[in-house]
Amino acid sequence: MNWRETPMLRLLLSTILGIGIARVLPYWELGLGLALAGIIALGVSLYRKWAFRLRWVPGAMLTVAFAGLGLALTLLHDTRSYAHHFQNQLREGTPALLTGTVMDAVPAGQRLKVTLRATAISDTTGHTWPATGKVLAYLDRPLPEISPIPGDQIMVHGDVRQVGPPLNPDQFDYRKYLAARDIHHQVFADSNWMHLEHRPGLLSYAAQLRTRALEILKKHLPTPNEYAVGAALTMGYKSALTEEVENAYANTGAMHVLAVSGLHVGLVQLILMWLLGRIPLRQPWWKIIKTGLIIAGIWAFALLTGAAPSVLRASTMFSFLAVGLALQRTTNVYNTLSASALVLLASNPNLLLHVGFQLSYLAVLGIVYFQPRIYSLWHIENRIGDYLWQLSAVSLAAQLGTLPISLYYFHQFPLYFVLSGLIVVPAAGLILSLTLLLLAFHGVPVLGVLIAKALYGLIYLVNAGIFIIQQLPGGLLEGIWIGLPGVLGLYALLVGLVLGHRTRQFRWVLGSLLTGVLLSGSYAWQKWTSGQQQSVVVYQVYKHTAIDVFHGHTITQISSPALEQERLAFACEAHRWRRRAWVDTLLHPRQSAKVEAAAGQKGYWQLGNARLLVLQDAEQLPGQGRLRVDALVLSQSPRVTLAEVLERVNTPCFIADGSNPRWRVNGWSEEAKALGMPFYHTAQSGAVTLEDGNIESWIKNPAE
Repeated sequence: MNWRETPMLRLLLSTILGIGIARVLPYWELGLGLALAGIIALGVSLYRKWAFRLRWVPGAMLTVAFAGLGLALTLLHDTRSYAHHFQNQLREGTPALLTGTVMDAVPAGQRLKVTLRATAISDTTGHTWPATGKVLAYLDRPLPEISPIPGDQIMVHGDVRQVGPPLNPDQFDYRKYLAARDIHHQVFADSNWMHLEHRPGLLSYAAQLRTRALEILKKHLPTPNEYAVGAALTMGYKSALTEEVENAYANTGAMHVLAVSGLHVGLVQLILMWLLGRIPLRQPWWKIIKTGLIIAGIWAFALLTGAAPSVLRASTMFSFLAVGLALQRTTNVYNTLSASALVLLASNPNLLLHVGFQLSYLAVLGIVYFQPRIYSLWHIENRIGDYLWQLSAVSLAAQLGTLPISLYYFHQFPLYFVLSGLIVVPAAGLILSLTLLLLAFHGVPVLGVLIAKALYGLIYLVNAGIFIIQQLPGGLLEGIWIGLPGVLGLYALLVGLVLGHRTRQFRWVLGSLLTGVLLSGSYAWQKWTSGQQQSVVVYQVYKHTAIDVFHGHTITQISSPALEQERLAFACEAHRWRRRAWVDTLLHPRQSAKVEAAAGQKGYWQLGNARLLVLQDAEQLPGQGRLRVDALVLSQSPRVTLAEVLERVNTPCFIADGSNPRWRVNGWSEEAKALGMPFYHTAQSGAVTLEDGNIESWIKNPAE
């Protein structure tokens, strides 16, 4: 790849550098200053002739300018810095009355999760101020006919709070996820909301069309699994997906077809190109009109599917590609991709932190570079075999581009992704085409039924194939944990091999080999250290007790009998993976047991070198004497005071887990302050770790 052929890539890398600097130096004035200085210096440098050894100066000035722009745009995109942001009008402990425009509304369990763009905030006296900013509002699930839709103006009343950090180590960071979307607050309004008016706009019209399209699909796809897959694949509507279907597609590496993104937008572009290519016009003006129609069709599909960020990214990318194809020039695909990414980051620098943005561009880069090279390794004369090999080469190339970052985010790798790709990739185009035909001709008596039957049968066969692949043994590697250094190391290894292949210089291959040795050594060291670990972790799980005893690579789990495995996994599975340990024994808090890592009787536990009392009832307190423990866990709301506990038990601290009601914990907390005793409430301080005689809470030490 020649740098002269990819000027947009150089600008993109400079912008990304500025976005990264904004995380360290959050001063938008600095960004504007750098941008202005870079532009002035660039302008001056263009009016003089530089010596050959100084030919890099104009490029350096351009890098400084775009880095400054990236820094400034990143900080200016955070609406909390605006004077009218609603957080500047909030009064601590006082519920707020927010008025705003609905941007999105999706089901979330028993509630409706609404993304609200604030327009005004009021206090209890009726005073109203203009406001900006976005908030996540949780409402009771209303009837479908009164459910808010994009474009609605609603008023919500409740306690607006900042989104909290994860309460357990290595748990999914929802606060970070929302912050990348410029959402930093949430309010549980439940039934305290009011519909004011509907202000029609492009998104609201698109939402109505989408609702109508989903109704048509539901009518002609009568079974739940087929409707769920059809709605997700074509409309981007994933609320109907069951856990069974989601697991099947995720475990086989086919989940990407259920999230409308680059694959679907690319298929729409191919369909439009094929249809418009049937029109026998060769005039120059037709080429312009055809390109305009293709781009319009791409963006119409984006709006119809809900204008999700992944679709907008893909639509921007393919719009640039459509223009490049229309110009019929030998355009550099890396330059085109860089231009689309640059436009997206200029509109929203936080997209760089979106997992979908990273996966989309890395997958496309992998396909563009690796697919032709993989495909050329095997020549198949049979047309069907050659087509299947092309599809397999695409899947392998995409996996090469995204493997390190996929392991970093999802900690699993589906081994049969090639098999699932052979089913879902060609089927996705047919399903999308049949869906568009069904939406167009569903009212035609015979034709509409025939199209619906064909669509239903195709989705049924795809689901059956995915479920069969899921049943194959050893199809999913789980619990893979790599940190950010590991991701960077894997990409460095891959880039080194690519450069070695392109330049035929052994130094790049040697660099890759050394990187591989360092990664292997790091893994071996982490494996050894995890084998020596001896620690206890008290997790935060709402209404339940969950304790892990780490003993080398094994875990003794002490948890409430009624605790569902899904909730437990969400709280602690990632932390277990990071520590490279797996559950060996499952016990209950008051169970009498003796295993390698734990010995317990009636709530008293000897856990390695730590002694713990899980107190659920006053009857567990010793009748005589005073027992010493390293920590006391208050569980299931025991009716005790801390003073009477200290008369019977010698403990340096108290830990109240998530199984206790807040009102009782508040009483214990006040009593602990009066006694001068350390008190941890996992719902506030996060999970508590006991290791080597030290007691630490997760929120106070999140870098653990």
